[in-house]
Amino acid sequence: MASAFWTLEDGRGFARRWSGMACILELITDELKNIAGAEDFYNYLEWFVIREDDGDEYNDFGGFIRNDENIMFDIDLRTFTPINRAYFWEATQKALIKLKMQKNENNEGIIFLLTTLLDMHKRIKKGENPMELNDMSTIEPEPSEKLGPGWK
Repeated sequence: MASAFWTLEDGRGFARRWSGMACILELITDELKNIAGAEDFYNYLEWFVIREDDGDEYNDFGGFIRNDENIMFDIDLRTFTPINRAYFWEATQKALIKLKMQKNENNEGIIFLLTTLLDMHKRIKKGENPMELNDMSTIEPEPSEKLGPGWK
């Protein structure tokens, strides 16, 4: 059962188990820190990453607890600036390439998740109906929030 939800640019949803979402978010941020110009976005997004050495605990409902604060894996990409979304997709592609190059059978599940996520992004760029390859039965309305660095 899905317990973490990401809303993509056209309102379609990407939803998976929190453990898979935690893993791909970690991989994406690992790549973000190496993209010139993405440093502030990396620092922002890193807060939502659970790392083994941090001493954080999973909260058993789609996130984790850090310093007595529940941090959820739910993300709406539309709340980020366009440049930060571009960094996000570039980092996602780089994470997928890196995993594929490792040729490790243990990575197949995560490769599938990253491939699906990137396929969803490709469909958005083509202007496909958001209900196609949508893990939720609705299109999420446009958020009013503006999160992360870069907003004026």
